[in-house]
Amino acid sequence: YTVRRMYDVEDYYVTDYKLTPKDISNAIKNDEFLFFYQPILSLSTGNIDSAEALIRWKKNNGELVQARHFIPYAEQTGLITEITKAMIPRFLEDLKKINQQNNAIVTSLNISSKDMAQEEFVPTLLKLINDSGIDPSKIKIELTESSALTLSIERLLDIAELKAHGIELAIDDFGTGHATFEKLKNLPFKTLKIDQTMTSQAMSTPDGLTLLDHSINLAHQLQMTSVAEGVETDALMKYLMGIGCEHIQGYFISKPLELSSFIEFINNEHDWDIMQHGQIYKAIIDFTDWQRKVYSSLYISSDNMRIVEFEAEHSPAGKFLFEVVNTADIRLFNKLNTSYKKSYEVAKILLNAKSSGDQNLIEKLLPDFFDTCGKVSALLQKAYAKECQHGLLKHSSFRK
Repeated sequence: YTVRRMYDVEDYYVTDYKLTPKDISNAIKNDEFLFFYQPILSLSTGNIDSAEALIRWKKNNGELVQARHFIPYAEQTGLITEITKAMIPRFLEDLKKINQQNNAIVTSLNISSKDMAQEEFVPTLLKLINDSGIDPSKIKIELTESSALTLSIERLLDIAELKAHGIELAIDDFGTGHATFEKLKNLPFKTLKIDQTMTSQAMSTPDGLTLLDHSINLAHQLQMTSVAEGVETDALMKYLMGIGCEHIQGYFISKPLELSSFIEFINNEHDWDIMQHGQIYKAIIDFTDWQRKVYSSLYISSDNMRIVEFEAEHSPAGKFLFEVVNTADIRLFNKLNTSYKKSYEVAKILLNAKSSGDQNLIEKLLPDFFDTCGKVSALLQKAYAKECQHGLLKHSSFRK
């Protein structure tokens, strides 16, 4: 069965729970399906800034049926599209209540390949969202990796239409399919959700950690936000934080909650020990890679010259620096920012000199370029060391 993720980590196991099409139809008719919401923690801010809607079946007799008991059957029979159609209005009504409490929350809805195969699905979804008055940017649509890779050109255009309306798009269950960098870069998704099977095995073997590292790095290279699912321990959270993962989801943060309990959860104050060393680590990697691209561009033909960003605030590392300006050690930040911008300005002159064939100017400025880049790298390393020290010794931080 192609089981989609309107459920949580416990729900991967198909049971012999006996159902008929009439059971599903009656459940829809009697409004017995509902959503539980699993909080997602930002490892950059330490706040809950998103959630995933996970479907449950609450019978009139009070019995709560887990998704593993009915989603595979609904997929097999095609009734999944009827469930989705019935649940979108419920999802939007829940969102109104969530956003009244915290309008920073972005909530995900899982969509199956069978839903997307329907020509009228996206237009209907957009109309329902528009009629609800909900800000589309507060909605994220998730498709599994395998579903995303099999979308037709027509359905990819539908996905692009959702993005054009401000709706976020996520690839779910990454690591369970066969996506390549080439395939992913051509898809209009902005979030990569790493499957819980990969995160749960990561701490068991060196290979597991390598795969996890690679997945986070892949998301970063694609300029996608990474979300690690199935996080159940403090140790795994700390590791993910250190390699620059942006978000985590799992029982370590919270199990999926009924709507009222979820609203209570996001209204409570929580204290997660969040550090920025992973983000600084990514900034170091970004800057080193950019420096390499500039240098290599000086020794290849103009027709093949690599295009690089010149403005610091437009680079991945630069974006990080500008995001932390309000919490950074201001003196360190000012030194870093000044050197950072200077390195981009020198690079711009160098590449223009390459285009015009001015080798003398290149030779004159190259030492200045590497000297400035060395200062940037040294300051980034200092920031990284301070933040790591904060984590280990609980004092003296890059952040105030």
